[in-house]
Amino acid sequence: MTKEETKQEINDTPVPMTNSTQAQAARPKVVICGGGPAGILASILLSNINNDNDNDNNSISGILESITVLEKASQPDEWSSKSYAMVCGERGQGAIARGGKKCLESALSMGNVRKSIYIMDGASGDIKTIPRQQSTPGIGFSRPLLVECLEKFVSDSCHGVTLRRGAGVTKVTQRDGNDDGGVDSSGSDYPLQVHLEDGTILSATHVIGADGKWSKVRESFPSLNSQWTMDTCPSFGVSLYIPPSAAIVSDWNKDGTYVVRPPEECMFYILVSLLPSAAGGGASVSMVCYDQTVEKYPWLEPPADLKPGEYGKGGWMDETSAIPAGGIVDSSSSNSEVEQSENTLSRNLEELFQEVVPAFHALLSKEVYNSARINRRVTWLKAESSGEGKEVSYSTEDGLVALVGDAAHAMTPSMGEGGNCAMESAVKLVDAVISVMKEKEESICTVDIMSQAFIKYGLSRPKEVQPIQEMSAARNRKKF
Repeated sequence: MTKEETKQEINDTPVPMTNSTQAQAARPKVVICGGGPAGILASILLSNINNDNDNDNNSISGILESITVLEKASQPDEWSSKSYAMVCGERGQGAIARGGKKCLESALSMGNVRKSIYIMDGASGDIKTIPRQQSTPGIGFSRPLLVECLEKFVSDSCHGVTLRRGAGVTKVTQRDGNDDGGVDSSGSDYPLQVHLEDGTILSATHVIGADGKWSKVRESFPSLNSQWTMDTCPSFGVSLYIPPSAAIVSDWNKDGTYVVRPPEECMFYILVSLLPSAAGGGASVSMVCYDQTVEKYPWLEPPADLKPGEYGKGGWMDETSAIPAGGIVDSSSSNSEVEQSENTLSRNLEELFQEVVPAFHALLSKEVYNSARINRRVTWLKAESSGEGKEVSYSTEDGLVALVGDAAHAMTPSMGEGGNCAMESAVKLVDAVISVMKEKEESICTVDIMSQAFIKYGLSRPKEVQPIQEMSAARNRKKF
Protein backbone atom coordinates (compact mmCIF):
# COMPACT_ATOMS: atom_id res chain seq x y z
CA MET A 1 0.00 0.00 0.00
CA THR A 2 1.43 3.37 -0.96
CA LYS A 3 1.77 6.24 1.48
CA GLU A 4 -0.97 8.09 -0.40
CA GLU A 5 -3.35 5.08 -0.12
CA THR A 6 -2.55 4.68 3.58
CA LYS A 7 -3.22 8.37 4.19
CA GLN A 8 -6.53 8.17 2.30
CA GLU A 9 -7.63 5.09 4.31
CA ILE A 10 -6.86 6.85 7.60
CA ASN A 11 -8.83 9.92 6.53
CA ASP A 12 -11.84 7.82 5.49
CA THR A 13 -11.93 5.76 8.69
CA PRO A 14 -14.72 7.02 11.03
CA VAL A 15 -13.40 8.33 14.33
CA PRO A 16 -15.34 6.71 17.19
CA MET A 17 -17.10 9.21 19.46
CA THR A 18 -16.23 9.18 23.13
CA ASN A 19 -18.98 9.27 25.76
CA SER A 20 -18.17 12.93 26.24
CA THR A 21 -18.54 13.88 22.59
CA GLN A 22 -21.72 11.82 22.21
CA ALA A 23 -23.29 13.58 25.19
CA GLN A 24 -22.14 16.95 23.89
CA ALA A 25 -23.80 16.26 20.53
CA ALA A 26 -27.03 15.30 22.29
CA ARG A 27 -27.39 18.36 24.48
CA PRO A 28 -30.94 19.74 24.65
CA LYS A 29 -32.01 22.88 22.85
CA VAL A 30 -34.80 24.28 25.02
CA VAL A 31 -37.40 26.87 24.02
CA ILE A 32 -39.50 28.36 26.82
CA CYS A 33 -42.77 29.86 25.58
CA GLY A 34 -43.81 32.65 27.94
CA GLY A 35 -41.66 35.29 29.61
CA GLY A 36 -43.56 35.63 32.88
CA PRO A 37 -42.06 34.85 36.29
CA ALA A 38 -42.26 31.05 35.84
CA GLY A 39 -40.76 31.03 32.35
CA ILE A 40 -37.86 33.35 33.17
CA LEU A 41 -37.12 31.58 36.45
CA ALA A 42 -37.04 28.23 34.60
CA SER A 43 -34.40 29.66 32.26
CA ILE A 44 -32.32 30.87 35.22
CA LEU A 45 -32.47 27.51 36.98
CA LEU A 46 -31.68 25.52 33.84
CA SER A 47 -28.67 27.72 33.17
CA ASN A 48 -27.52 27.19 36.77
CA ILE A 49 -27.35 23.39 36.61
CA ASN A 50 -23.84 22.34 37.72
CA ASN A 51 -22.93 25.96 38.36
CA ASP A 52 -22.25 27.84 41.57
CA ASN A 53 -25.49 29.76 42.14
CA ASP A 54 -23.60 32.77 43.43
CA ASN A 55 -21.33 32.96 40.41
CA ASP A 56 -21.82 36.15 38.42
CA ASN A 57 -20.67 34.50 35.21
CA ASN A 58 -23.12 31.62 34.85
CA SER A 59 -23.05 29.81 31.53
CA ILE A 60 -24.88 26.83 30.06
CA SER A 61 -21.68 25.58 28.46
CA GLY A 62 -21.53 21.79 28.82
CA ILE A 63 -25.12 21.48 30.07
CA LEU A 64 -27.58 22.59 27.39
CA GLU A 65 -27.06 23.65 23.80
CA SER A 66 -29.23 26.74 24.23
CA ILE A 67 -32.13 28.23 26.18
CA THR A 68 -34.47 30.70 24.47
CA VAL A 69 -37.35 32.47 26.22
CA LEU A 70 -40.12 33.80 23.96
CA GLU A 71 -42.43 36.54 25.23
CA LYS A 72 -45.37 37.89 23.25
CA ALA A 73 -45.29 41.41 24.73
CA SER A 74 -42.84 43.65 22.91
CA GLN A 75 -42.42 45.93 25.93
CA PRO A 76 -42.58 45.30 29.69
CA ASP A 77 -46.17 45.60 30.82
CA GLU A 78 -47.09 48.81 32.61
CA TRP A 79 -50.30 49.36 34.58
CA SER A 80 -52.94 47.08 33.08
CA SER A 81 -54.95 43.98 33.91
CA LYS A 82 -51.71 41.98 34.31
CA SER A 83 -50.16 44.56 36.64
CA TYR A 84 -51.99 43.46 39.74
CA ALA A 85 -50.24 43.53 43.09
CA MET A 86 -48.90 40.11 44.05
CA VAL A 87 -47.29 38.85 47.23
CA CYS A 88 -44.30 36.57 46.88
CA GLY A 89 -44.64 34.22 49.85
CA GLU A 90 -42.56 31.38 51.22
CA ARG A 91 -43.01 29.25 48.08
CA GLY A 92 -42.13 32.10 45.75
CA GLN A 93 -39.16 33.35 47.71
CA GLY A 94 -37.83 29.81 48.05
CA ALA A 95 -38.10 29.41 44.27
CA ILE A 96 -36.32 32.70 43.54
CA ALA A 97 -33.59 31.82 46.04
CA ARG A 98 -32.81 28.74 43.96
CA GLY A 99 -31.58 31.15 41.30
CA GLY A 100 -28.85 32.17 43.71
CA LYS A 101 -28.35 34.49 46.64
CA LYS A 102 -28.00 37.53 44.38
CA CYS A 103 -31.22 36.68 42.55
CA LEU A 104 -33.19 36.73 45.81
CA GLU A 105 -31.39 39.83 47.10
CA SER A 106 -32.28 41.65 43.90
CA ALA A 107 -35.94 40.73 44.29
CA LEU A 108 -36.05 41.70 47.96
CA SER A 109 -34.51 45.10 47.20
CA MET A 110 -37.27 45.95 44.71
CA GLY A 111 -40.35 44.75 46.62
CA ASN A 112 -42.19 45.77 49.78
CA VAL A 113 -42.07 43.50 52.82
CA ARG A 114 -45.62 42.53 53.88
CA LYS A 115 -45.78 41.98 57.65
CA SER A 116 -49.36 42.93 58.48
CA ILE A 117 -52.98 42.98 57.41
CA TYR A 118 -54.88 46.21 58.08
CA ILE A 119 -58.65 46.03 58.50
CA MET A 120 -60.40 49.34 57.81
CA ASP A 121 -63.99 50.09 58.76
CA GLY A 122 -65.19 51.73 55.55
CA ALA A 123 -67.70 53.90 57.39
CA SER A 124 -65.71 55.19 60.37
CA GLY A 125 -62.20 54.91 58.96
CA ASP A 126 -60.95 53.02 62.04
CA ILE A 127 -58.05 50.69 61.21
CA LYS A 128 -57.09 47.51 63.08
CA THR A 129 -53.66 45.92 62.61
CA ILE A 130 -53.31 42.14 62.42
CA PRO A 131 -49.72 40.81 62.24
CA ARG A 132 -49.20 38.08 59.64
CA GLN A 133 -48.58 34.65 61.12
CA GLN A 134 -46.23 33.32 58.41
CA SER A 135 -42.64 32.69 59.46
CA THR A 136 -41.48 34.23 56.18
CA PRO A 137 -42.95 37.70 55.53
CA GLY A 138 -44.35 38.15 52.04
CA ILE A 139 -42.77 40.50 49.51
CA GLY A 140 -45.14 42.76 47.60
CA PHE A 141 -44.58 43.28 43.87
CA SER A 142 -46.47 44.22 40.80
CA ARG A 143 -46.21 41.44 38.23
CA PRO A 144 -44.22 43.60 35.76
CA LEU A 145 -41.77 44.54 38.52
CA LEU A 146 -41.06 40.90 39.32
CA VAL A 147 -40.59 40.16 35.62
CA GLU A 148 -38.25 43.15 35.30
CA CYS A 149 -36.24 41.95 38.27
CA LEU A 150 -35.82 38.43 36.86
CA GLU A 151 -35.07 39.72 33.36
CA LYS A 152 -32.30 41.93 34.72
CA PHE A 153 -30.79 38.99 36.56
CA VAL A 154 -30.80 36.94 33.34
CA SER A 155 -29.16 39.80 31.46
CA ASP A 156 -26.47 40.28 34.11
CA SER A 157 -25.74 36.70 35.13
CA CYS A 158 -27.13 34.09 32.72
CA HIS A 159 -25.16 34.63 29.55
CA GLY A 160 -26.37 31.45 27.85
CA VAL A 161 -30.04 32.50 27.96
CA THR A 162 -31.67 34.44 25.11
CA LEU A 163 -34.77 36.54 25.90
CA ARG A 164 -36.89 37.51 22.88
CA ARG A 165 -39.73 39.98 23.27
CA GLY A 166 -42.39 40.52 20.63
CA ALA A 167 -42.27 36.79 19.84
CA GLY A 168 -45.80 35.47 20.21
CA VAL A 169 -46.22 31.71 19.80
CA THR A 170 -49.08 30.41 17.64
CA LYS A 171 -48.45 26.67 17.93
CA VAL A 172 -45.87 23.95 18.45
CA THR A 173 -45.61 21.06 15.99
CA GLN A 174 -43.71 17.80 16.10
CA ARG A 175 -41.58 16.79 13.15
CA ASP A 176 -42.52 13.44 11.66
CA GLY A 177 -40.03 10.91 10.35
CA ASN A 178 -40.33 12.09 6.74
CA ASP A 179 -39.73 15.76 7.49
CA ASP A 180 -36.18 17.06 7.72
CA GLY A 181 -37.28 20.59 8.56
CA GLY A 182 -36.11 20.13 12.14
CA VAL A 183 -32.51 19.34 11.22
CA ASP A 184 -30.07 22.22 11.37
CA SER A 185 -26.92 22.73 9.30
CA SER A 186 -24.81 20.71 11.76
CA GLY A 187 -27.02 17.66 11.34
CA SER A 188 -28.58 17.83 14.81
CA ASP A 189 -32.08 16.42 14.99
CA TYR A 190 -34.68 18.77 16.51
CA PRO A 191 -38.09 17.11 16.81
CA LEU A 192 -40.12 20.21 17.75
CA GLN A 193 -40.91 23.37 15.83
CA VAL A 194 -42.19 26.50 17.55
CA HIS A 195 -44.25 28.68 15.19
CA LEU A 196 -44.29 32.44 15.84
CA GLU A 197 -46.84 35.08 14.91
CA ASP A 198 -44.45 36.66 12.39
CA GLY A 199 -44.22 33.39 10.47
CA THR A 200 -40.78 32.35 11.65
CA ILE A 201 -40.12 28.91 13.10
CA LEU A 202 -37.70 27.92 15.85
CA SER A 203 -36.57 24.32 16.24
CA ALA A 204 -36.04 22.67 19.63
CA THR A 205 -35.48 19.35 21.30
CA HIS A 206 -37.72 20.38 24.20
CA VAL A 207 -40.37 23.03 24.83
CA ILE A 208 -41.57 24.40 28.16
CA GLY A 209 -45.03 25.93 28.03
CA ALA A 210 -45.14 28.87 30.42
CA ASP A 211 -47.58 30.86 28.31
CA GLY A 212 -50.50 31.21 30.67
CA LYS A 213 -54.01 29.95 31.14
CA TRP A 214 -54.79 30.00 27.42
CA SER A 215 -51.53 28.24 26.55
CA LYS A 216 -50.82 27.78 22.84
CA VAL A 217 -48.30 25.11 23.77
CA ARG A 218 -50.90 23.09 25.67
CA GLU A 219 -53.46 23.51 22.89
CA SER A 220 -50.94 22.17 20.36
CA PHE A 221 -50.95 18.71 21.96
CA PRO A 222 -54.37 17.03 22.30
CA SER A 223 -52.94 14.48 24.74
CA LEU A 224 -52.19 17.39 27.08
CA ASN A 225 -55.09 19.69 26.37
CA SER A 226 -57.75 16.97 26.73
CA GLN A 227 -56.97 16.71 30.44
CA TRP A 228 -58.15 20.24 31.25
CA THR A 229 -61.44 22.08 31.53
CA MET A 230 -61.89 25.74 32.38
CA ASP A 231 -63.94 26.04 35.56
CA THR A 232 -65.73 29.31 36.36
CA CYS A 233 -66.40 30.47 39.92
CA PRO A 234 -69.28 32.77 40.97
CA SER A 235 -66.97 35.63 41.94
CA PHE A 236 -65.11 38.43 40.20
CA GLY A 237 -63.34 41.67 40.89
CA VAL A 238 -63.47 45.35 40.00
CA SER A 239 -59.99 46.81 39.56
CA LEU A 240 -58.98 50.42 40.22
CA TYR A 241 -55.65 52.21 40.39
CA ILE A 242 -54.65 54.93 42.86
CA PRO A 243 -51.90 57.20 41.44
CA PRO A 244 -48.69 57.87 43.40
CA SER A 245 -49.70 61.50 44.00
CA ALA A 246 -52.70 60.51 46.16
CA ALA A 247 -52.37 61.24 49.88
CA ILE A 248 -53.36 57.68 50.74
CA VAL A 249 -50.14 56.42 49.12
CA SER A 250 -47.92 58.43 51.46
CA ASP A 251 -50.11 58.11 54.56
CA TRP A 252 -50.75 54.36 54.57
CA ASN A 253 -48.17 51.76 55.57
CA LYS A 254 -46.47 49.89 52.75
CA ASP A 255 -45.78 46.77 54.83
CA GLY A 256 -49.23 45.26 54.55
CA THR A 257 -52.47 44.74 52.65
CA TYR A 258 -55.51 46.81 53.58
CA VAL A 259 -58.97 45.24 53.71
CA VAL A 260 -61.79 47.81 53.56
CA ARG A 261 -65.04 46.50 55.01
CA PRO A 262 -68.46 47.92 54.06
CA PRO A 263 -71.63 46.84 55.89
CA GLU A 264 -72.07 43.05 55.54
CA GLU A 265 -75.29 43.37 53.54
CA CYS A 266 -73.30 44.96 50.68
CA MET A 267 -71.79 41.54 49.88
CA PHE A 268 -68.36 42.71 48.76
CA TYR A 269 -65.08 43.84 50.28
CA ILE A 270 -62.13 45.88 49.04
CA LEU A 271 -58.41 45.03 48.98
CA VAL A 272 -55.81 47.80 48.72
CA SER A 273 -52.14 47.04 48.08
CA LEU A 274 -49.53 49.76 47.90
CA LEU A 275 -47.12 49.12 45.05
CA PRO A 276 -43.33 49.39 45.43
CA SER A 277 -41.72 52.64 44.34
CA ALA A 278 -39.68 50.62 41.83
CA ALA A 279 -43.00 49.75 40.15
CA GLY A 280 -43.93 53.42 39.91
CA GLY A 281 -45.72 53.59 43.25
CA GLY A 282 -49.43 54.10 43.65
CA ALA A 283 -51.78 51.38 44.81
CA SER A 284 -53.92 48.66 43.29
CA VAL A 285 -57.52 48.34 44.46
CA SER A 286 -59.61 45.20 44.03
CA MET A 287 -63.29 45.19 44.88
CA VAL A 288 -64.07 41.49 45.43
CA CYS A 289 -67.61 40.67 44.35
CA TYR A 290 -69.87 37.62 44.09
CA ASP A 291 -72.94 36.75 42.07
CA GLN A 292 -74.94 37.86 45.11
CA THR A 293 -73.33 41.29 44.72
CA VAL A 294 -74.71 41.50 41.17
CA GLU A 295 -78.20 40.66 42.44
CA LYS A 296 -77.96 43.73 44.65
CA TYR A 297 -76.11 45.94 42.13
CA PRO A 298 -77.00 44.74 38.58
CA TRP A 299 -74.73 47.35 36.96
CA LEU A 300 -71.75 45.35 38.26
CA GLU A 301 -72.58 42.40 36.00
CA PRO A 302 -69.19 41.14 34.72
CA PRO A 303 -68.50 40.52 31.01
CA ALA A 304 -69.17 37.07 29.59
CA ASP A 305 -66.60 34.33 29.99
CA LEU A 306 -64.02 33.98 27.26
CA LYS A 307 -64.13 31.02 24.92
CA PRO A 308 -60.78 29.48 23.95
CA GLY A 309 -60.99 30.73 20.36
CA GLU A 310 -61.57 34.30 21.50
CA TYR A 311 -58.41 34.65 23.56
CA GLY A 312 -55.80 36.82 21.93
CA LYS A 313 -58.17 39.26 20.24
CA GLY A 314 -58.11 41.75 23.09
CA GLY A 315 -54.47 41.72 24.12
CA TRP A 316 -53.71 41.71 27.82
CA MET A 317 -57.33 42.65 28.56
CA ASP A 318 -58.40 39.11 27.68
CA GLU A 319 -57.08 37.10 30.55
CA THR A 320 -58.22 38.92 33.66
CA SER A 321 -59.88 42.17 32.76
CA ALA A 322 -62.32 43.72 30.34
CA ILE A 323 -63.79 47.11 29.52
CA PRO A 324 -66.66 48.20 31.76
CA ALA A 325 -69.92 46.29 31.70
CA GLY A 326 -72.85 47.44 29.63
CA GLY A 327 -72.58 45.18 26.62
CA ILE A 328 -69.75 47.13 24.99
CA VAL A 329 -67.18 44.40 24.55
CA ASP A 330 -66.62 44.07 20.82
CA SER A 331 -64.31 45.88 18.43
CA SER A 332 -67.19 47.48 16.53
CA SER A 333 -68.09 49.73 19.47
CA SER A 334 -67.38 53.40 18.93
CA ASN A 335 -65.12 55.44 21.18
CA SER A 336 -68.09 57.45 22.39
CA GLU A 337 -69.97 54.28 23.38
CA VAL A 338 -66.96 52.99 25.30
CA GLU A 339 -66.51 56.35 27.02
CA GLN A 340 -70.18 56.44 27.98
CA SER A 341 -69.93 52.96 29.51
CA GLU A 342 -66.82 53.97 31.44
CA ASN A 343 -68.53 57.08 32.78
CA THR A 344 -71.56 55.06 33.89
CA LEU A 345 -69.42 52.59 35.83
CA SER A 346 -67.31 55.37 37.34
CA ARG A 347 -70.37 57.33 38.49
CA ASN A 348 -72.18 54.30 39.92
CA LEU A 349 -69.09 53.14 41.77
CA GLU A 350 -68.42 56.58 43.22
CA GLU A 351 -72.00 56.85 44.47
CA LEU A 352 -71.85 53.36 45.98
CA PHE A 353 -68.58 54.01 47.83
CA GLN A 354 -69.81 57.35 49.08
CA GLU A 355 -72.84 55.61 50.54
CA VAL A 356 -71.37 52.44 52.08
CA VAL A 357 -67.65 53.21 52.65
CA PRO A 358 -67.63 57.01 53.08
CA ALA A 359 -64.31 57.10 54.98
CA PHE A 360 -62.55 55.25 52.18
CA HIS A 361 -64.37 57.23 49.50
CA ALA A 362 -63.02 60.46 51.02
CA LEU A 363 -59.50 59.29 50.16
CA LEU A 364 -60.22 58.70 46.47
CA SER A 365 -60.31 61.11 43.54
CA LYS A 366 -62.40 60.96 40.38
CA GLU A 367 -59.26 59.82 38.60
CA VAL A 368 -59.35 56.62 40.67
CA TYR A 369 -62.99 55.93 39.80
CA ASN A 370 -62.31 56.62 36.14
CA SER A 371 -59.72 53.81 36.15
CA ALA A 372 -62.32 51.18 37.14
CA ARG A 373 -62.60 47.98 35.13
CA ILE A 374 -64.91 45.04 35.77
CA ASN A 375 -63.06 41.76 35.49
CA ARG A 376 -64.55 38.56 34.19
CA ARG A 377 -65.57 35.87 36.66
CA VAL A 378 -62.50 34.06 37.93
CA THR A 379 -61.60 30.84 36.19
CA TRP A 380 -59.13 28.08 36.86
CA LEU A 381 -57.83 25.00 35.07
CA LYS A 382 -59.28 21.78 36.42
CA ALA A 383 -57.27 18.74 35.35
CA GLU A 384 -58.55 15.17 35.16
CA SER A 385 -56.93 12.07 33.67
CA SER A 386 -57.77 11.55 30.01
CA GLY A 387 -58.32 7.80 30.27
CA GLU A 388 -58.73 4.83 32.57
CA GLY A 389 -55.52 3.89 34.31
CA LYS A 390 -53.85 7.16 33.36
CA GLU A 391 -52.64 9.89 35.68
CA VAL A 392 -52.83 13.63 35.12
CA SER A 393 -49.52 14.76 33.67
CA TYR A 394 -48.01 18.15 32.94
CA SER A 395 -45.83 16.63 30.21
CA THR A 396 -46.34 14.77 26.95
CA GLU A 397 -45.80 11.01 27.08
CA ASP A 398 -42.55 11.29 25.12
CA GLY A 399 -41.20 13.91 27.54
CA LEU A 400 -40.53 16.54 24.88
CA VAL A 401 -42.98 19.12 26.24
CA ALA A 402 -43.75 20.20 29.81
CA LEU A 403 -46.06 22.85 31.25
CA VAL A 404 -45.43 25.17 34.19
CA GLY A 405 -47.38 27.95 35.86
CA ASP A 406 -50.84 28.93 34.64
CA ALA A 407 -50.39 26.80 31.51
CA ALA A 408 -50.56 23.77 33.82
CA HIS A 409 -52.37 24.86 36.97
CA ALA A 410 -54.03 28.28 36.68
CA MET A 411 -55.86 28.94 39.93
CA THR A 412 -58.21 31.51 41.40
CA PRO A 413 -56.68 34.50 43.22
CA SER A 414 -58.33 33.93 46.60
CA MET A 415 -55.21 32.52 48.31
CA GLY A 416 -52.64 34.55 46.39
CA GLU A 417 -50.71 31.38 45.52
CA GLY A 418 -50.91 31.39 41.71
CA GLY A 419 -47.61 33.18 41.12
CA ASN A 420 -45.89 31.38 43.99
CA CYS A 421 -46.90 27.93 42.72
CA ALA A 422 -45.91 28.90 39.17
CA MET A 423 -42.35 29.70 40.23
CA GLU A 424 -42.25 26.62 42.45
CA SER A 425 -43.16 24.51 39.41
CA ALA A 426 -40.14 25.90 37.58
CA VAL A 427 -38.02 24.69 40.49
CA LYS A 428 -39.68 21.25 40.52
CA LEU A 429 -39.05 20.84 36.80
CA VAL A 430 -35.35 21.61 37.10
CA ASP A 431 -35.10 19.46 40.25
CA ALA A 432 -36.35 16.57 38.13
CA VAL A 433 -33.56 17.21 35.62
CA ILE A 434 -30.95 17.20 38.39
CA SER A 435 -32.46 14.07 39.93
CA VAL A 436 -32.32 12.09 36.68
CA MET A 437 -28.75 13.26 36.03
CA LYS A 438 -27.77 11.88 39.44
CA GLU A 439 -29.63 8.62 38.84
CA LYS A 440 -27.76 8.20 35.56
CA GLU A 441 -24.49 9.37 37.13
CA GLU A 442 -24.14 11.93 34.34
CA SER A 443 -22.53 15.34 34.64
CA ILE A 444 -24.11 16.48 31.37
CA CYS A 445 -27.80 16.73 30.61
CA THR A 446 -28.53 14.79 27.43
CA VAL A 447 -31.71 14.94 25.37
CA ASP A 448 -32.78 11.59 26.84
CA ILE A 449 -32.21 12.79 30.40
CA MET A 450 -34.23 15.94 29.75
CA SER A 451 -37.12 13.85 28.38
CA GLN A 452 -37.09 11.51 31.37
CA ALA A 453 -37.02 14.52 33.70
CA PHE A 454 -40.01 16.13 31.96
CA ILE A 455 -41.99 12.90 32.37
CA LYS A 456 -40.99 12.61 36.03
CA TYR A 457 -42.01 16.20 36.73
CA GLY A 458 -45.21 15.86 34.70
CA LEU A 459 -46.48 12.98 36.80
CA SER A 460 -45.34 14.18 40.23
CA ARG A 461 -46.19 17.89 40.19
CA PRO A 462 -50.02 17.61 39.81
CA LYS A 463 -50.27 15.72 43.10
CA GLU A 464 -48.60 18.66 44.88
CA VAL A 465 -50.39 21.59 43.31
CA GLN A 466 -53.93 20.33 42.62
CA PRO A 467 -54.97 20.41 46.31
CA ILE A 468 -53.95 24.08 46.42
CA GLN A 469 -56.02 24.77 43.30
CA GLU A 470 -59.06 23.07 44.82
CA MET A 471 -58.71 24.94 48.11
CA SER A 472 -58.37 28.27 46.31
CA ALA A 473 -61.40 27.58 44.10
CA ALA A 474 -63.46 26.60 47.14
CA ARG A 475 -62.84 30.01 48.65
CA ASN A 476 -64.06 31.72 45.48
CA ARG A 477 -67.17 29.53 45.41
CA LYS A 478 -67.99 30.38 49.00
CA LYS A 479 -71.06 32.53 49.34
CA PHE A 480 -70.49 35.91 50.90
